[in-house]
Amino acid sequence: MSLSAKNFNLGKANWFQIFKYTVYLLILLNVIQFFREDFLAAEHTFRNGISWSQISDAYATTIDSAAWLILLLIFELETYVIDDEKLVGKTRWSLNIIGGICFIFIVQAFMGYYDKYSVINAFVQVPFDNACGAVDMAQSYVIGFDEYLKLTAANCASVVGSGWFLHEGNSILASADMLSHMKSMALTDVVNAGTWIIIVIVLQIDVLLQMHGTLTEKLYRVNIYIKVALYFVLFAAAVFWGYLSALLDFWDALLWIIAFFFIELNLFQWNEETRKGASSQEGKTI
Repeated sequence: MSLSAKNFNLGKANWFQIFKYTVYLLILLNVIQFFREDFLAAEHTFRNGISWSQISDAYATTIDSAAWLILLLIFELETYVIDDEKLVGKTRWSLNIIGGICFIFIVQAFMGYYDKYSVINAFVQVPFDNACGAVDMAQSYVIGFDEYLKLTAANCASVVGSGWFLHEGNSILASADMLSHMKSMALTDVVNAGTWIIIVIVLQIDVLLQMHGTLTEKLYRVNIYIKVALYFVLFAAAVFWGYLSALLDFWDALLWIIAFFFIELNLFQWNEETRKGASSQEGKTI
């Protein structure tokens, strides 16, 4: 006998919710993976330790992803879980405060991405034929975006590349091809993070207007057009990450697009229910 939704007393709507929250769980797992990558990279990019003011630079990806996950859950509560009549008072203010804190961290993470891009642009070309010439100047060499290995006299001959560049402040060596790859990745991070900030602002406007019953059909459609254009930029960034073989970034970007598609569906359903309720009330009045 085959197992089906009927066997488990689950309908299509419930399976959809299971799928939605599975995506949210996968995003959480990615946050953990990003923390691991940031932690390992910080050993090379912050050799003298990390001050409080540098945490947003060292753990930009982790902070960004964690703050976004919390903000995503807040949107889920606002647009689907919590009933309209309960979304007031302390509940409303608590969600606003937590969301505001998350937004601050998101902006800080954006600045961290920008600072990282600035750091990559601070590499200067050095006149070495191979990596061994930089052993006395560099302590690490780049093997991928945010991926480094120690550079020693024993392993320098095995480092492949040409056209060497050095970051004197962090004592990191990179080949011309690797530096170009890093710049492309870092710039995509900046564009992606900036686009997400604009999306959350537009989405928050939608939610606030919806709560006050002032989200007209015309305004809702205008915001949809804006967000479609922004989501296209995000999708292009995801495809570019895939092209650069940054599979974790590609996978994470797709998950986030899918997750916020769920929020958009919640908002659409919420708006439809509000309009039907208003039409029904007008009918009763007449």
